[in-house]
Amino acid sequence: METMSDPKQSSSLDKVEEAFKKLGWSYERLEGGDSGGSLLLVLPEMDCLVELFSDGRFACQFGVDMEEMRNLLTGDQTEDMADDELVRVARYHLKSIVDRYRAALLKEGLDEGIEATPDHYAITFETRLDLSAPEQVTHKAARCLLALGTPSR
Repeated sequence: METMSDPKQSSSLDKVEEAFKKLGWSYERLEGGDSGGSLLLVLPEMDCLVELFSDGRFACQFGVDMEEMRNLLTGDQTEDMADDELVRVARYHLKSIVDRYRAALLKEGLDEGIEATPDHYAITFETRLDLSAPEQVTHKAARCLLALGTPSR
């Protein structure tokens, strides 16, 4: 197994980053070790994280921190919630948020999925983009941002 990120992926992400800069988009470059990093779009609304990974995966992620959710629900009580109950509450909490965007994101060709770990629970909408075509990437990203009701600038 190779542990170095593919230089071609990294240079493609650099080209997309240049296109984001030209458009005046706010983003944060995240270094990802083996994964080669990603570009996290900075959005004024905090309903969703929008991230472009160096492998071409474009994701809109609606999520909650499980420990934060546990603390909100139990407060200073010594009683602890079961993990399956906590996941059920997280899913219910996110449902009303995701329902506002689901149809538009699916219409844009993104696939819906779930990402659940002990640390977080997220409903994700993802697609793969060809990073060697920065104009197409920015066009698709702009359409998804519009679907989220967020201005792309």
